[in-house]
Amino acid sequence: MKIFDTSSIVCVFREIEYPKILDICDDLGYRLSITPQVYEEITENPETLRCLEAYGGVEIIDDGDTECSERLARRYPWLHKGEISVICAGVAEKRDKKRYYCIIDERARNLRDRLQIRVTGTIGLILWERGRLALTGEECQDLYNRFLQSSFHIKKEVLQELLR
Repeated sequence: MKIFDTSSIVCVFREIEYPKILDICDDLGYRLSITPQVYEEITENPETLRCLEAYGGVEIIDDGDTECSERLARRYPWLHKGEISVICAGVAEKRDKKRYYCIIDERARNLRDRLQIRVTGTIGLILWERGRLALTGEECQDLYNRFLQSSFHIKKEVLQELLR
Protein backbone atom coordinates (compact mmCIF):
# COMPACT_ATOMS: atom_id res chain seq x y z
CA MET A 1 0.00 0.00 0.00
CA LYS A 2 1.18 3.51 -0.81
CA ILE A 3 -0.43 6.14 1.44
CA PHE A 4 -0.22 9.58 -0.20
CA ASP A 5 -0.26 12.99 1.42
CA THR A 6 -1.93 15.94 -0.32
CA SER A 7 1.31 17.47 -1.57
CA SER A 8 2.25 14.32 -3.50
CA ILE A 9 -1.18 14.10 -5.11
CA VAL A 10 -1.01 17.77 -6.12
CA CYS A 11 2.49 17.24 -7.47
CA VAL A 12 1.60 14.20 -9.57
CA PHE A 13 -1.60 15.61 -11.05
CA ARG A 14 -1.02 19.35 -11.27
CA GLU A 15 2.62 20.28 -10.89
CA ILE A 16 4.42 17.70 -13.02
CA GLU A 17 1.30 16.20 -14.63
CA TYR A 18 2.67 12.65 -14.61
CA PRO A 19 0.07 10.20 -13.26
CA LYS A 20 2.18 7.35 -14.66
CA ILE A 21 3.89 7.48 -11.26
CA LEU A 22 0.65 6.17 -9.74
CA ASP A 23 0.14 3.69 -12.59
CA ILE A 24 3.52 2.13 -11.87
CA CYS A 25 2.69 1.63 -8.18
CA ASP A 26 -0.56 0.00 -9.18
CA ASP A 27 1.14 -2.16 -11.83
CA LEU A 28 3.65 -3.32 -9.21
CA GLY A 29 0.78 -4.52 -7.01
CA TYR A 30 0.46 -1.65 -4.53
CA ARG A 31 -2.87 -0.24 -3.42
CA LEU A 32 -3.03 3.55 -3.78
CA SER A 33 -4.52 5.23 -0.73
CA ILE A 34 -5.31 8.54 0.89
CA THR A 35 -6.86 9.30 4.26
CA PRO A 36 -10.14 11.18 4.81
CA GLN A 37 -8.14 14.22 5.95
CA VAL A 38 -6.08 14.21 2.74
CA TYR A 39 -9.27 13.89 0.71
CA GLU A 40 -10.72 16.87 2.60
CA GLU A 41 -7.63 18.93 1.78
CA ILE A 42 -7.86 17.92 -1.88
CA THR A 43 -11.51 19.03 -2.04
CA GLU A 44 -10.32 22.56 -1.30
CA ASN A 45 -8.87 22.63 -4.81
CA PRO A 46 -11.51 21.66 -7.38
CA GLU A 47 -8.97 21.14 -10.16
CA THR A 48 -6.94 18.62 -8.15
CA LEU A 49 -10.16 16.92 -7.04
CA ARG A 50 -11.27 16.55 -10.67
CA CYS A 51 -7.91 15.01 -11.59
CA LEU A 52 -8.07 12.57 -8.66
CA GLU A 53 -11.64 11.54 -9.40
CA ALA A 54 -10.95 11.16 -13.14
CA TYR A 55 -7.95 8.98 -12.32
CA GLY A 56 -9.89 6.66 -10.01
CA GLY A 57 -8.12 3.78 -8.33
CA VAL A 58 -7.16 5.73 -5.20
CA GLU A 59 -9.02 4.51 -2.15
CA ILE A 60 -9.81 6.37 1.04
CA ILE A 61 -8.58 4.37 4.01
CA ASP A 62 -8.90 4.67 7.77
CA ASP A 63 -6.43 7.12 9.27
CA GLY A 64 -5.49 5.08 12.33
CA ASP A 65 -6.73 5.95 15.78
CA THR A 66 -7.72 9.27 17.33
CA GLU A 67 -5.15 8.88 20.10
CA CYS A 68 -2.32 8.78 17.54
CA SER A 69 -3.63 11.91 15.80
CA GLU A 70 -4.06 13.85 19.02
CA ARG A 71 -0.62 12.85 20.31
CA LEU A 72 1.13 13.88 17.07
CA ALA A 73 -0.83 17.15 16.83
CA ARG A 74 0.25 18.11 20.36
CA ARG A 75 3.86 17.07 19.91
CA TYR A 76 4.34 18.39 16.36
CA PRO A 77 2.06 21.42 15.98
CA TRP A 78 3.61 22.35 12.61
CA LEU A 79 2.16 19.23 10.95
CA HIS A 80 -1.13 19.65 9.14
CA LYS A 81 -4.03 17.22 9.52
CA GLY A 82 -3.29 15.40 6.28
CA GLU A 83 0.32 14.68 7.25
CA ILE A 84 -0.72 13.52 10.70
CA SER A 85 -3.36 11.23 9.26
CA VAL A 86 -0.91 9.68 6.77
CA ILE A 87 1.61 9.06 9.55
CA CYS A 88 -1.05 7.52 11.80
CA ALA A 89 -2.26 5.32 8.93
CA GLY A 90 1.35 4.18 8.48
CA VAL A 91 1.66 3.44 12.20
CA ALA A 92 -1.53 1.35 11.99
CA GLU A 93 -0.27 -0.54 8.92
CA LYS A 94 3.06 -1.21 10.66
CA ARG A 95 1.26 -2.46 13.78
CA ASP A 96 -0.79 -4.83 11.60
CA LYS A 97 2.43 -5.97 9.87
CA LYS A 98 1.16 -4.90 6.45
CA ARG A 99 3.27 -3.75 3.51
CA TYR A 100 3.02 0.04 3.19
CA TYR A 101 4.88 3.27 2.45
CA CYS A 102 3.85 6.81 3.41
CA ILE A 103 4.50 9.31 0.62
CA ILE A 104 4.99 12.72 2.26
CA ASP A 105 6.93 15.70 0.91
CA GLU A 106 7.29 17.93 3.95
CA ARG A 107 8.92 17.99 7.34
CA ALA A 108 6.87 14.96 8.37
CA ARG A 109 9.52 12.75 6.73
CA ASN A 110 11.82 13.71 9.61
CA LEU A 111 9.65 11.61 11.93
CA ARG A 112 10.31 8.33 10.09
CA ASP A 113 13.17 7.31 12.37
CA ARG A 114 11.49 8.43 15.58
CA LEU A 115 8.27 6.56 14.76
CA GLN A 116 10.02 3.77 12.85
CA ILE A 117 7.66 3.94 9.88
CA ARG A 118 8.33 3.71 6.17
CA VAL A 119 8.29 7.19 4.66
CA THR A 120 9.56 8.69 1.42
CA GLY A 121 8.79 11.71 -0.71
CA THR A 122 7.66 12.02 -4.31
CA ILE A 123 11.25 12.04 -5.59
CA GLY A 124 12.04 8.98 -3.45
CA LEU A 125 9.06 7.20 -4.97
CA ILE A 126 10.23 8.08 -8.49
CA LEU A 127 13.75 6.85 -7.70
CA TRP A 128 12.31 3.60 -6.35
CA GLU A 129 10.35 3.18 -9.58
CA ARG A 130 13.49 3.83 -11.61
CA GLY A 131 15.30 1.23 -9.51
CA ARG A 132 12.54 -1.25 -10.36
CA LEU A 133 13.20 -0.41 -14.05
CA ALA A 134 9.68 0.96 -14.38
CA LEU A 135 10.99 4.39 -15.42
CA THR A 136 13.75 5.00 -17.95
CA GLY A 137 16.57 7.51 -17.75
CA GLU A 138 14.80 9.57 -20.41
CA GLU A 139 11.62 9.63 -18.34
CA CYS A 140 13.59 10.72 -15.27
CA GLN A 141 15.19 13.51 -17.35
CA ASP A 142 11.70 14.56 -18.45
CA LEU A 143 10.50 14.51 -14.83
CA TYR A 144 13.53 16.57 -13.78
CA ASN A 145 12.58 19.21 -16.35
CA ARG A 146 8.94 19.12 -15.27
CA PHE A 147 9.97 19.72 -11.65
CA LEU A 148 12.16 22.65 -12.70
CA GLN A 149 9.18 24.24 -14.46
CA SER A 150 6.78 23.61 -11.59
CA SER A 151 6.27 25.55 -8.37
CA PHE A 152 6.84 22.35 -6.37
CA HIS A 153 9.72 23.01 -3.95
CA ILE A 154 12.42 20.35 -3.82
CA LYS A 155 16.02 20.78 -2.74
CA LYS A 156 18.29 20.94 -5.77
CA GLU A 157 20.52 18.09 -4.58
CA VAL A 158 17.49 15.82 -4.13
CA LEU A 159 16.10 16.75 -7.54
CA GLN A 160 19.44 16.04 -9.21
CA GLU A 161 19.17 12.41 -8.08
CA LEU A 162 16.76 11.99 -11.01
CA LEU A 163 19.69 12.53 -13.39
CA ARG A 164 22.02 9.87 -11.97
